[in-house]
Amino acid sequence: MSEGLQVVFGTGPVGCATAGRLLDKGLRVRMVNRSGRRPSFFAPRSPEQETRLSVAACDAMDESAVRAAAAGASHLYNCAHAPYHQWEAVLPVLYSNLEKAALEQNAVFAAAQNLYMYARGLAVINEQARVDPPSRKGRLIQSLHESLESAGARDGLRWTTVRASDFYGPGATEQSLFGTLRFLDPLFAGRSPMLIGDIDQPHTFTCVEDYGGALATAALSPQALGRAWIVPNDRTLTTREVAGLFLSAARLDTGRTPRIHTVPRAGIALAGLFNPVIHEVVEMLYQKEEPYVVDGSRFRDAFGFRPTPLEEGVRSTIEWYKAMKASTAKAGRKLGG
Repeated sequence: MSEGLQVVFGTGPVGCATAGRLLDKGLRVRMVNRSGRRPSFFAPRSPEQETRLSVAACDAMDESAVRAAAAGASHLYNCAHAPYHQWEAVLPVLYSNLEKAALEQNAVFAAAQNLYMYARGLAVINEQARVDPPSRKGRLIQSLHESLESAGARDGLRWTTVRASDFYGPGATEQSLFGTLRFLDPLFAGRSPMLIGDIDQPHTFTCVEDYGGALATAALSPQALGRAWIVPNDRTLTTREVAGLFLSAARLDTGRTPRIHTVPRAGIALAGLFNPVIHEVVEMLYQKEEPYVVDGSRFRDAFGFRPTPLEEGVRSTIEWYKAMKASTAKAGRKLGG
């Protein structure tokens, strides 16, 4: 199939990274979200890219709206998600609507997924790792993936999935351990950044730009279809070591090194009594309390995909954060007269 209109559902960090990579490839892109507005942290790299980009409003729970938003697509990307506590109500409907739209358009369906369906306690997570989800959310992700396989076998859906470990990078707010809410905002405000789990365990992190780039690559590569892939990552460090890279890249002028604050499991469980999203975090804490090493070398070797070095990814995240804060401050000054 020729590479026609690329329709990206979801305009969070992964959706924006995917759209950006598709624009870099010279393709037409339609980004789809509830508001129909482009995210403030995303911008095409050139006026020429601007002419190939559009944004459409759509409620992904509405099948007819999804079909309309997907009209003309040669490739359809699912980068949309929902808060943890809404997964069981939202995700099956979302997948069903997007699968139907892809079939109607005879489009490739490429889904961004996580690693929740793999068994606990694995030495390394790769595509051959045992599927045995130890959580309710993992079982849901497994069932969603099986729906793609069934649609492929039953209806001829052309699909691929790309799975990533915990991601970091430009645009990440509360979705990331190293996002704005709990890490970057406190860090630049002179307070202790907050992390969860055992930060001295090895943990693989995925650069969000690699996540989007791998999803775009898989969707556009016929040899990737009908298979699940894992995003290649740079070397695995401990969470504390990755936090140290952020502290070094931040180059704070406070004259002191911020202390990393870790929230104990009991504290998270207590907070979960009052917050439904945090309540759902508890069953996934094992990923942050045990070694979590992810290997995406199969994708790397198959497509010549080189992951972003951690230092480079951390630096670009800090640069994005500083630019975002400066832009926000400038807008505030204008409003204040």
